[in-house]
Amino acid sequence: MKNDETVVSWRAPKWDQEADFVVVGYGGAGATFAFAAAENGADVLVLEKGEQGGGNSVCVAGGLIMTSVDEAATFDYMNWLCAGQTDASVLRHFVSGLKEIPAFQHKLELPLKPDPKPFAAPGFFPEFPGAPGSDSVKGMSVVAAPGGAGLYNAIAAVAEKHGARVQCKTTVTRLVQNPVTKEVLGVEAISAEGKAIAIKGRKATVIASGGFEADEQMCRQFLTPCPIYFLGSQNLTGDGIRMAQEVGAQLWHMNAVAGPLSWGVKSKRGHVYVTYDLNRIAGFGYNSGAFKDAGSLLWVDKHARRFHNETTDTADVRHGLANRDTWLATTAEVPEFTHVPAFQIFDEKVRAGGAAMTTLNSRTPAWSADNLAELEEGTVIRADTLEELALKCQWPDIPGVARAGHLDPVALKATVERYNANCQAGTDPDFGRENFLVPLDTGPFYAVGPMFPTYLNTHGGPKHDAKQRVLDHRDDPIPRLYAIGECGSLWGPSYNSMGDIAEFIVSGTTAARDAMEQHAWDD
Repeated sequence: MKNDETVVSWRAPKWDQEADFVVVGYGGAGATFAFAAAENGADVLVLEKGEQGGGNSVCVAGGLIMTSVDEAATFDYMNWLCAGQTDASVLRHFVSGLKEIPAFQHKLELPLKPDPKPFAAPGFFPEFPGAPGSDSVKGMSVVAAPGGAGLYNAIAAVAEKHGARVQCKTTVTRLVQNPVTKEVLGVEAISAEGKAIAIKGRKATVIASGGFEADEQMCRQFLTPCPIYFLGSQNLTGDGIRMAQEVGAQLWHMNAVAGPLSWGVKSKRGHVYVTYDLNRIAGFGYNSGAFKDAGSLLWVDKHARRFHNETTDTADVRHGLANRDTWLATTAEVPEFTHVPAFQIFDEKVRAGGAAMTTLNSRTPAWSADNLAELEEGTVIRADTLEELALKCQWPDIPGVARAGHLDPVALKATVERYNANCQAGTDPDFGRENFLVPLDTGPFYAVGPMFPTYLNTHGGPKHDAKQRVLDHRDDPIPRLYAIGECGSLWGPSYNSMGDIAEFIVSGTTAARDAMEQHAWDD
């Protein structure tokens, strides 16, 4: 009887606010849902815990989208990339929704490209040409959006223009669920003023809070024990995932991430910067002063040895997927990671030539062009000799990853001498580096590190159906609860470029369309 008495005595909280739809998170997916629902007359309230919206949407190339010229073939491609981990109905709906993205973008009050056509771009569209159906995957540029921030800002602007309300600095802490019907009725949150509030979602609650990239423990549990960084928003700490679990949600894709895979470092200010992702077609890296005006840099692992071609084109390594086995290799006898942490070593030519590191996050302050701000901060290490530099390149004890230490001075000097000899010979027999084969010989010498593998964002979260309804452990929808965007993304082990943009648009509009058909639970 005790459980029955608990259910009978349950009462919904006293609601401080209400809306047809309560949206948790104001990134690209949340803004898309808000626009799609508000455009159709719904009362939408978006709760964002940060000072402003954006999430990871400010990290993407907003003017590009993924599209299909053959839906059946693209389904085969997507199913292969997801390795059978994503329900066929979800993938088919996503593929079908790709053709609707241009019409959505036409509503954004952005300049339109004249007569956009699908195009192929090796290493990007498709990213995996050997997979079944790959020829059907193309890129398209419909709007002239200056990066992810431009696309996100446009979506948010039209959402608010149509009446969507947004409350920033509001942290959602719990989903309110009826214990009998299992319906999600709204949320509890902490307001900007620090007050505990309850907000009713008359028709539905939508989780658009992104992934868990800024939660170190979740990353270690679900991804790898190796410390990793992410370029995305530091507000994405898995809140929505944990809240969904509390109401019975099933999880999926918790080990999935989106590239590119780079080497990264976190500044004293908490910002993540990465090594350059070179691509000749787009000019990535090639246009940076560190390369075009210098080029004398290399990477070494904790043994002070080179382990990779520092100038490999990102298209050739599938946004870093091809590097994972090497970069995250382990030494079984210890066990520990063989190459982690790493350091980027360069000389005065690079220091004076341009920023040694970069970022894909448009809201992260740019790395200084002369590297001096980072030198003063301590993110860049300086020494008059390579031997002295090696002693300064230190890292703490990281259980299961690397024992505390510093680079070996003799090994670092030998590594640089061999690299310089390869430069003089005009060939790199060790790692096949062909571009920017410039000797590292002009002191003083510099290092950035310790560096750790760095991705863009996570993909795991609550499992959903083709309508974006969150599913419980029996694959039944949890009533009035939706998950969109990267919070429970459909992507599995492999990811194709611009897939996250396509997903936040398709998932946001899909959830809005279905949720609009709901009747208010308090009628």
